[in-house]
Amino acid sequence: MSSTDCAPCDATIAFFEDDPLTLSAGNTITRRRAGAWWWGALIVVVGVLDAWGSRYNLNPDGISYIEMAQHAVAGVPDGFINGYWSPGYPMLVAPVMAIMGHDWVTVIPALHLANLLIFVVTAGLGVRLFRATSAPGLSRYAIGFGTAASVVIAIECIGLGLMTPDFGVMFVVLATAWCCLQLETSARSWRWAVALGLVLAMGYWLKGIMLPLNGLLLMALFVVPPRTDRARMKLGIAAGVFAIVSLPLMVLVSARVGRVTMGEVGRLNYAWEIDEVTPFVGWVGDSTTRFGAPAHPPQVVQAQPQTLTFASPIRATYALWFDPSYWYAGVAPHFDATGQWRVLRHGLHDLASLAHVLWVVIAGVIVLWLASVRRIEPEPRSRALTVLACWSVAAALVYALVHVESRYLAGFVVIGLVAVWSRLSRRAPRPAMPWLMAAVVIALLMSLGKNVAENTGGFQAEYRPDYLLDAGKLHDAGIARGDRLAMVGDAFEAYAAFGAHALITAQVMDSTGYWQLSAAGRSALQGRLAATGVSAVLANNVGAEMVAEGWRILMRPDSSNMGVLLLRRPE
Repeated sequence: MSSTDCAPCDATIAFFEDDPLTLSAGNTITRRRAGAWWWGALIVVVGVLDAWGSRYNLNPDGISYIEMAQHAVAGVPDGFINGYWSPGYPMLVAPVMAIMGHDWVTVIPALHLANLLIFVVTAGLGVRLFRATSAPGLSRYAIGFGTAASVVIAIECIGLGLMTPDFGVMFVVLATAWCCLQLETSARSWRWAVALGLVLAMGYWLKGIMLPLNGLLLMALFVVPPRTDRARMKLGIAAGVFAIVSLPLMVLVSARVGRVTMGEVGRLNYAWEIDEVTPFVGWVGDSTTRFGAPAHPPQVVQAQPQTLTFASPIRATYALWFDPSYWYAGVAPHFDATGQWRVLRHGLHDLASLAHVLWVVIAGVIVLWLASVRRIEPEPRSRALTVLACWSVAAALVYALVHVESRYLAGFVVIGLVAVWSRLSRRAPRPAMPWLMAAVVIALLMSLGKNVAENTGGFQAEYRPDYLLDAGKLHDAGIARGDRLAMVGDAFEAYAAFGAHALITAQVMDSTGYWQLSAAGRSALQGRLAATGVSAVLANNVGAEMVAEGWRILMRPDSSNMGVLLLRRPE
C-alpha cells in the first residue's frame, strides 16, 4: 500500500509539507498558511520556555551592556558610547530600563523578554529565507525544515539566557541576506539597496566586527553583482547609506578613545589572544615595553599578592570590564606568526566543535540529500546567495584568526545552511522523502528539547537566583547601595554586587596568595583597602576558620558560600 492510500499517513506527512490541503467541503486552506501558524507557534513556545527558565541569567558582558543603558537613562551624555562595547544593544534595552526602573527582580526578566522578541523575529526571518530560496523539488518541506533548523541553531549557538547583542547580530546577518536576495528578485530593488545599507550599518552599531565584515561583503558583491539591472549602481547606494549611518558612531567612539578607531574590540582581542598581553583585566604593564605601556593603569595597592584599585574615573559594578579600552589605552599589538598560528589552530578546532554541536542539523542535510535524486534540468543559480555563502565562510575564518564562540556565528551558519538547502531543493524527492523529512524534523526538535531542558533555570514563579538572594544578604550585612567593595579573586561573576547596586573598586588578583598571608598580613592589606574607600571585602568559598577574623559566611543552596568582611575605615 502506498502512502497515498493511507489517510492517517497523509495526515502525519501533511504537518511537514507545505502545499494545498482540503480539510472539508467548502473549507479549503493551504498547508502553507496552516504550516506557517503551526511552526510560528513552535518558535514562540520554544522561545518562551527557554526565556522563562533563564529569565534571571546574567553574564559579565551583559552587566556592561545593562550599565551602559543605565548610564544613558540616568542622563549621562555619552552613556551609550564605549570604546569596547557597541551601543546598539544598550539602545534596545534602555527603554525597558526606563520603564521598569532599577528593581532587578523585574528588570532582568523584562530584558530577557526583549531578547525573546528579537529571537522570534530572527527565527521567523530564517524560515522566510529557507522558503524564498527553495526550488520546486523540495519546496513543500521548506517551512518545517527551515523552522526546526533555524531554531536549533539559534538556541544551540546563543540561547536566550545570554544578555548580549548576538540575537540582534544574527537578525542583521539574516536581514542582510534577505536584502541581497530581494535585489535580484524584487521590482523595488532600489528601495532594497537602501535597506541593505541601513541593515549593514545596524550591524556595526550592534557589534564592531561587523564593520569590516560588511565592507568585505559589499566588495564581494561588487565583484560578483546580483542578477539585476544596474546592480553595481544599487550596491553603490547601499555602500553610501552604510557609510553615512556608520560614520557618526565611528566619530563618537574615536572621540571616546582619543584616536581614530572603529572600536577597540579587535585590537584588544588580538593583544590578548595572539600577543598574550595580560588578558581582560588588570594590565599594569609587562616586564618589557614591547606591547606598549598602559596610559591608565589601575593603581597597585600591594604587589604580593597583587592588589589593584580602580575607583575612578569609571563608575560601574566592575569598572575594569565596563570599558577595557580605557584601562588598556597604550597597548600596542604586534603581529606574531607563532602566536597567530597557535590561535588559528585553536580557532579551527573551535569551528570543528561547532560542527559537532550542530551534528543533528548536518546529519539531517545528509539524509535529505540521500533521499533525493538529481534533476536533469538545472535552474539558474542566485549569484547573491553564492556570495553570501562565501561571506559566511570568510566570517568564520576571520573569527578563527582571533577568537571563536558559537554565538558569534549563528547567523552565518543559517546562511550557509540556506545556501545548501537551495541547492538541495533543486533535487527531486524519492518516494520515502516525506517520512525521512518527518524523521529529520523530529530529530531536530528532540535535540532542541534537550538543549532547552539543560540550559534553563527556575520555572517556578517564585524562583529567585542565588545572586539576588546574596544581594539581600549583603544588605542585611550592612552593605548599602553605592558602597565600594573589594573582591578576592575573580570578579567577573560578582553578580551579588551587581544585585546589591554596589561597586567593586578593588581586587586581590591572586586569591591563593591572599589566603596564604598570615592573619597580620591580611589585616595590613585590608587596612590599605579601607584607606581607598572600600567598605567590605567579598570572597567565594571562605573557610569556616575565617570567622575568627571577622568574616561572615553566607551559605548558598549548592553548599558553596560567599564571605563578607566589613572593614573599618581609618580615622
